[in-house]
Amino acid sequence: MSKNLLIIFLILIAVALSGCTDTDSSNVIPIQVQKFERANTNLDAKIVDIKYDRDDTRAGEVVTPELFIANTGSEKITKETVEITAKLKTLDDSLANLYLKTMSDEKKTRTIDPINFETDIEPGTVKAISAQFHTIKEMEGRSLAGKYEITITLSVNGQKVEARVIPITLYPGDVREIAPTSTPAPTPTPIQTPDKEVIYTETPPPTPTPEPVVVATPTGIVRATRIRGDKFTEPLIKINAGDTILWDNYDDTSLQYSIVEKDGKIPDITLPAAKKVKYIFNATGDYRFSLLYQRLNGRAPSVQTISVRVNASK
Repeated sequence: MSKNLLIIFLILIAVALSGCTDTDSSNVIPIQVQKFERANTNLDAKIVDIKYDRDDTRAGEVVTPELFIANTGSEKITKETVEITAKLKTLDDSLANLYLKTMSDEKKTRTIDPINFETDIEPGTVKAISAQFHTIKEMEGRSLAGKYEITITLSVNGQKVEARVIPITLYPGDVREIAPTSTPAPTPTPIQTPDKEVIYTETPPPTPTPEPVVVATPTGIVRATRIRGDKFTEPLIKINAGDTILWDNYDDTSLQYSIVEKDGKIPDITLPAAKKVKYIFNATGDYRFSLLYQRLNGRAPSVQTISVRVNASK
């Protein structure tokens, strides 16, 4: 593998990983966290979770990560900037790895242009930003499966707040592409007109029917669920449209929780210490909640899904 080729590869892998914007998952363990001094002490944030769409990413595959950002300050966040530095550590290919060992850290490391977002994050809440990126399968017939070290630096409202160094492994194997379902070409339908040439018209493809949303009146049925030890005790609850969920805070401390629906389908819910709060789910759908509080300390928030259906018990 030539020197120029390996340098080009490093640039490509850095650009590929530039889509890495939401992340802290069970298969990705941060090995270093750095906090920066802040001129505005009211403005602060941290990366609390990084999730990928698969656990065993293979070299050459498309990956969709999510980066969960918690606003741990007292000022609203309106802009986020993510900077990515990619460093090649080892390659599975023995010949390529031998040449890699002769290179300096500077030549094995590349920094890409910052990625900017405009997501509003209120104090005490978590929001996710995501993107797709392509990894590289091979260069000159040599597999690029191996281990990489990614540094993600987060700035909010123009102020640098945190950097995380995260190991990522690209595995060998056939690329598993999720091919989009293609619509068959329309069949021309001839229309015969007397004493004239045959005219062909195309039959348009059918318009997909969206899943209907059913809005129901309150049933008066209340389904209670507990929050204990900073966690939802039930990760999934199925109810009928019109039923009520009652969250009961069993933590008898001064800690106050925020119950935040990830897609913004309902307003954020505040749950004081040792109190109860309820919400009527009139519309069908899946509601995904995160449990947020002031001292997350870098941990991923507890999550809960409320599945609202018609005749949910069937």
